[in-house]
Amino acid sequence: MTAQQIVTFVFSDIEQSTRLAQRLQERYPAVLERHRSVIRSAISQYNGQEINTAGDGFFMAFENLAAAVRAAGQIQKEFHKAKWATDIGLKVRIGIHTGRALQTSEGYTGVDVHFAARVCDAAFGGQVMLSHDSQRCLETSGGVEGYALTSLGKHSLKDFPKAVELFELHVPGISHRFLKSRNKKAEKRIAVLPFAVASPDAAYEYVGEGIAEELIVALGKVCGLRVLSRSTAFALKKGNWDARKVGEKFQVAAVLQGRIKVANGRIRVSVELTDAHSGLNLWSELYEENRQQLLKLQEEIVHKIIGSLECGLIPGQLNSIQKRQSHIAEAYDYYLRGRRFYLQFSARGTDLALRMFEKAIEADETYALAYAGIADCFSFLYQHKLPSQETIDKAASASEKAIALAPDLAEVYVSRGIVLGLQGQFEASEQAFRYAIERDPTLFLGWFQYGRMCFAAGKLEQAAYLFEQANRVEPDNYQSVLLSAQMYSRIGCHDLAKTLRKRGVELAENCVEFNPGDTRALYFAANALVSLDQREKSLRFLEQALLLEPKDSMLLYNAGCIYALLGMKQEALNCLEKSYDAGLMLRSWYENDSDLDSLRSEPRFVALLERMVVYPG
Repeated sequence: MTAQQIVTFVFSDIEQSTRLAQRLQERYPAVLERHRSVIRSAISQYNGQEINTAGDGFFMAFENLAAAVRAAGQIQKEFHKAKWATDIGLKVRIGIHTGRALQTSEGYTGVDVHFAARVCDAAFGGQVMLSHDSQRCLETSGGVEGYALTSLGKHSLKDFPKAVELFELHVPGISHRFLKSRNKKAEKRIAVLPFAVASPDAAYEYVGEGIAEELIVALGKVCGLRVLSRSTAFALKKGNWDARKVGEKFQVAAVLQGRIKVANGRIRVSVELTDAHSGLNLWSELYEENRQQLLKLQEEIVHKIIGSLECGLIPGQLNSIQKRQSHIAEAYDYYLRGRRFYLQFSARGTDLALRMFEKAIEADETYALAYAGIADCFSFLYQHKLPSQETIDKAASASEKAIALAPDLAEVYVSRGIVLGLQGQFEASEQAFRYAIERDPTLFLGWFQYGRMCFAAGKLEQAAYLFEQANRVEPDNYQSVLLSAQMYSRIGCHDLAKTLRKRGVELAENCVEFNPGDTRALYFAANALVSLDQREKSLRFLEQALLLEPKDSMLLYNAGCIYALLGMKQEALNCLEKSYDAGLMLRSWYENDSDLDSLRSEPRFVALLERMVVYPG
């Protein structure tokens, strides 16, 4: 790592890329490649550097500000005149900021890099936005011939406390002017709660959860609609939360609740969509179908919700659930059971999930998501219980089968990316994750698991960016916020990390409020609280989690990290050794996690790493 230097950072992305991807469907990857070709040509022409690209986003750096301005102008001119771009409504927004940063083997890092990304966020599609620092540098140097700037006044940027002045770049040859920053249209927010099960057999609870989860996935793809994340919505299940209380707590406009009864091969579903502010009914319906019609029923519910909330609908979107799932009722039933067990994130739950996914395949041997589920189970077992070559080979085989059966389904590439990352094939893993988020930019796990893989590979700057993208998809998800904070802290952006930690702790505490048994939320918050100088509260959260699940390998690993940060080395080593004994043996996590830096010279830690040589991850 070299000394700080002044660099001009340029970020770009496609405005409403999710909507464009959903509308173009199988045509979108080819459009994305043409878009990348235009940007890479401008980078090359003006001697810039491509630092990173993921999905539709680019991160570029230029030593010369004037060159950055010309490159941005060239990009906008190309998209403005290209018929293939204008015909589909492709518009790129660009943000430029000049600041100081550290150059690393992966590019540049520092708070100014993050600031440049926020300048891009403020722009409209087709617009180039400059920070005040870039404007001042241009003014000092005499500007760029043919280009002019207009002040848009002061604006607040996410995660930065002070309002800043922004400027619009007027590109010669493009007539339209924005003369303001991008104010995002207010999105409607909805919470989908797990459907209650009115059945003497409590085992049918998985049906209610499965229906809610599929609705969350489908509604998450509707433009103009923001859906409360699964983890938060499902945490509400154990409390007495009416629609108004949910609306007040999470600022959602509507709450969807349902009740199901399963008997004699038929399913009765009552559904109610409630205005979260007034408590009035927006729409309700009673369905009675055989189990074979469950997928069709869910599609109809999605359609009714979209109509009730007056959201725009993209043609072809309504069959999204039926495209993902098996049409054989028995197979779908087993898949829902498997998902419920897998999402317990425990060794026992994963074993049970594996059996359910295998039964789903017995009922439908073409069920791609069930094969992806098997791959995820073996990947989990490889990390937490059975780190053998046989385990990872089974994960690889299942992930390959899933892709062969459904090569256009984003979820199967996430499963494949996880497997390849565990095998140490990081370049191939990146390709799989990139394909997943290109196919479905709304897929939280695509961004999140990609970030985890980059962290394991030591690519901290890229991991921070990916965790941020994951949080854009699910803003109420504490994990992505706190992991991005950890990455920014590691690369020296301490003020930004502090801001993100405060937000992440608040989100995690919300989850604990609804579900006191959420050990993951407890230890994530405990870790962040150490850096926020709240030692006693951190220990209280950690001890609560350890009391609930004293043998969980991931919890023990994170306890080791927290104790290490608190200077409690012996307690930290005790937990890490217990975590290893419980099955968490992936050396890359122990080697790259900065939380463990204080232990690296400890003989017990060195000995622990040596025991992991056979499992490099």
